[in-house]
Amino acid sequence: MDRKTAEEFWTTYFGLIMHEGADTCMGNPFKEFIKEARIGTYDALTDDEYHVKYQQAEEISAFWNGRSKRSAGQVFAEALSRTPLSYNEQKEILSTLMDASERITYKSLNASVNEDGEMAFDMDPVQMKQSKENADCEDLDFETAYEETPFDEEEFRWTPRLIYDYIGEYVHGQYGARQAAAILVYNHLQGRRRNMILAGPTGCGKTEIWRSLSKKFDFIKIVNGPQLACDGWKGSYHIKDIFLEELQNGRNPGHLLVVIDEADKLFEPAVASGGTDFSKMIQNEFLKIMDGDSMIVGSDDPKKKSVTIDCSGVSFVFCGSFETLLQNRDIKPSPIGFSRGEAEIQSEPVLFTEEDLVQYGNVRREIAGRIQQIAEVDMLSEEDFEYMMTSRKKMSPIRQLEKMYGIHMKVDAVTRKYLAHKAVESKLGCRYIRSRLQVLLDDQMFDNPDQKEFQLSVEAAQTSDPEASEAISALAS
Repeated sequence: MDRKTAEEFWTTYFGLIMHEGADTCMGNPFKEFIKEARIGTYDALTDDEYHVKYQQAEEISAFWNGRSKRSAGQVFAEALSRTPLSYNEQKEILSTLMDASERITYKSLNASVNEDGEMAFDMDPVQMKQSKENADCEDLDFETAYEETPFDEEEFRWTPRLIYDYIGEYVHGQYGARQAAAILVYNHLQGRRRNMILAGPTGCGKTEIWRSLSKKFDFIKIVNGPQLACDGWKGSYHIKDIFLEELQNGRNPGHLLVVIDEADKLFEPAVASGGTDFSKMIQNEFLKIMDGDSMIVGSDDPKKKSVTIDCSGVSFVFCGSFETLLQNRDIKPSPIGFSRGEAEIQSEPVLFTEEDLVQYGNVRREIAGRIQQIAEVDMLSEEDFEYMMTSRKKMSPIRQLEKMYGIHMKVDAVTRKYLAHKAVESKLGCRYIRSRLQVLLDDQMFDNPDQKEFQLSVEAAQTSDPEASEAISALAS
């Protein structure tokens, strides 16, 4: 902690303690900072100024131990317990307190015994108000930590809303898709298997939803759909290998939530010269598992025993752009649950039907009939991508690179606008932004690999692409 921040903190809280303010209820500064940031209080700050304030609020919030509020006395005591003092420093503080104690005779508050034999203290209106605030401060919720902490009074339990909020740390918007994913994961946790299709544009959060969830739930396994091959093909990755890997890693394959990424490509017709549609053959294998049948898996080594897996607890999510399906539907529906405000989350019926899957997505009718939920992700706008880059949440590609390299990056407004524009234009979304930022960072790290502060700019990169230069100039004007 820098000296100025330390001076402000200790002066404030020591002052409160010395002036009968120990019971004052104090809000978590980091939570308050985030609230202010969301309403634009810090919009006028530069990136560096914002970063400093962010770090200061985050560091001081450690004294709240994950709570949203604590009394000033609790915060002071927590800070004191975390501050390393040498023996001589402790002795000096104690000596000062002892000298002060010798100058006074301590008296208790005026008290009497009530009818129930309990101590009743005489308080003036100000003391009564402080007592009420203290009682309110004691009855507090914890800051969401998305895991069990030493401060949980009850056993930590995932709820659909908590899962939804957790995804929101990594994925911007996409309220309906996040809600659908949260409900599916919750049901899976309760032992109720569910199958879902998640469709939508590239780079808008389909895979990121499940990638973020897999960090918390080890039963989620993401598989690249196009790499799967029919059983019997040697040297290929088969559906049974998904479960065999879990066995080899000591996990329960019968409780998997399997996410098939780019499933639309897997479902596309793949007809051999003999007329065999390998896509349909792979779907047949999925069908057996989706029916809850048992699967026998084992090594190619005949000396090793095979293992039978009960698949009655396995859930599937099929992710993909499904462009053919989306472009050829007779009626294009409003996206499921995609309101612009989080308070407007809905559960409207989806107009993306089983027949659509069969007719336009080359999905077997038996597979389509076992899909309990179909959700879509929205195409994000340039404003959405700009927001993500400036966000302090884990969704920001800038913050992701900062964490990866242990650096601080400043990206100017023109660069952010240009990257957001190209993300939409290229239809690659966040993938484009991450890739371009990495290139800009690599260029600077080439000569200064130990540098900790970087300022990235597409203008400074002096691109040789005339079209790009024209776009940058237009954004800068």
